Amino acid sequence: MRPAATHRRPLLARSHATAEVGLGTTVLGVLGLVVLPIALLGLLLSGGGLVWGIVAGAAALAVLVAYIDPFGQR
Repeated sequence: MRPAATHRRPLLARSHATAEVGLGTTVLGVLGLVVLPIALLGLLLSGGGLVWGIVAGAAALAVLVAYIDPFGQR
């Protein structure tokens, strides 16, 4: 019974945080792709509002982070 218990410990000790964070950056990128055209349309219609500029910048940054994918597995 002792060898089976030592065999299971490394499997249970694995970290799954990398996959969860990678999924989070994917969701962040998709949200950025949805928000960016809306923000650009708001910039166009309002004539250059500061809030729309900030929203567009944040959406572009979210897409960039998802594209770089710093937490993904290579």
